[in-house]
Amino acid sequence: SLMNQQLPIESQFISKLPENLNAEVALGTVTSIDEGARWLAYTYLYIRMLQNPSLYGVSLEELEQDKHLLERRLALIHSAALTLDKSTLIKYDRRSGKLQSTQIGCIASHYYCTTDTMNTYNRLLRPTITQIELFRIISLSSEFKYLTVRAEEKLELQLLLDKVPVPIKETIEDPAAKVNVLLQAYISQLKLEGFVLMADMVYITQSAGRLVRTIFEICHHHGWCEMTERALSLSKMIDKRMWGSMSPLRQFNKIPSEVIRKIEKKDFLWDRFYDLEPHEIGEVIHAPKMGKVLHKFIHHFAKLELSVHAQPITRSMLRIELTITPDFKWDQTIHGNAEAFWIFVTDADNETILHSEYFILNHRFAEEEHYLKFFVPLFDPLPPHYYIKAISDRWIHSETILPLSLMNLILPEKNPPPTELLDLQPLPLSVLKN
Repeated sequence: SLMNQQLPIESQFISKLPENLNAEVALGTVTSIDEGARWLAYTYLYIRMLQNPSLYGVSLEELEQDKHLLERRLALIHSAALTLDKSTLIKYDRRSGKLQSTQIGCIASHYYCTTDTMNTYNRLLRPTITQIELFRIISLSSEFKYLTVRAEEKLELQLLLDKVPVPIKETIEDPAAKVNVLLQAYISQLKLEGFVLMADMVYITQSAGRLVRTIFEICHHHGWCEMTERALSLSKMIDKRMWGSMSPLRQFNKIPSEVIRKIEKKDFLWDRFYDLEPHEIGEVIHAPKMGKVLHKFIHHFAKLELSVHAQPITRSMLRIELTITPDFKWDQTIHGNAEAFWIFVTDADNETILHSEYFILNHRFAEEEHYLKFFVPLFDPLPPHYYIKAISDRWIHSETILPLSLMNLILPEKNPPPTELLDLQPLPLSVLKN
């Protein structure tokens, strides 16, 4: 019937105008209200406003006076800019009409987040929140606002609620609780019975990884150390479908699940495996034949070794030379062509990120030392130490922490030493011959 009657397809662009304008501002293609109005003239919305003005609130008188609907386009861009400015996604100067992107706006654009979701994150995210609260914030994202709790799902959701490891404050009647439960069930690899519930889980997990990365980037931008690490850890848990309390060897698909369960039952510290020989590993898990296999995978686990040299430049600035040494055997089938790591320098209380770098290790240089040089601030009074961390962007439990002691640091004097004035006869200006 659509082909026969040729019904016009109307634009729904106005409802998503703030998100699309934010993307253009983040790219730098729109830098003012006037440029925004010009950009809007290239959209299908503009075509439909000219063809069917009454549907979009444009009167015939307005169309006659302004045939190109410039004033209406300016009003739409102005309204969207106000919304984005209120959400701190852009900076909008009402006098000049200039639009400037913010880091939060770039994050929202990069991860395709709605303005409502960013408002929720800006309102609820704090430097220190628990994992319980983090799951709740994710479940309140506007991407999940159309999910509902059906009557036939309540029994199964209640059973899942009792199985998931992170407690949920809301009742099962709340759609946010359903999102929370299904996300945890996905990580836990729990089996679902209802097909509709399975479809909802797929929908949730398609967005969850992206949303957690958004939270990670926001916390990283604010310099919140604890929250940044927690969000990064949760992002990896969703990708790997395993909890942080499980054995890191679960990330290798070729190890039999019964062997993994044996290791987890032993409650053997992960770091101690590096000191064991293949036959000793086999003895620990009571599976001698698996010792050699496990030893190989343990040393394929991506991690870094760090060493540091620090030198004060001024009383408020420290120069750091970081030496990074890969501490694993590269396997193309496991690691691909590159491995990414986050390098963080944090304060003594592990609250603030003072400096961060995104370090990519290429497979061609997997056996070489790498060097990073950067500057971090110093404060008065001088803290006892800083922490330097190398955390994998992909591997759970891959974290190296190096304390940097500042106790014996010799800082420059507060005031430069006075220069001795020599007893010389001043020369007249005429000697310059200028």
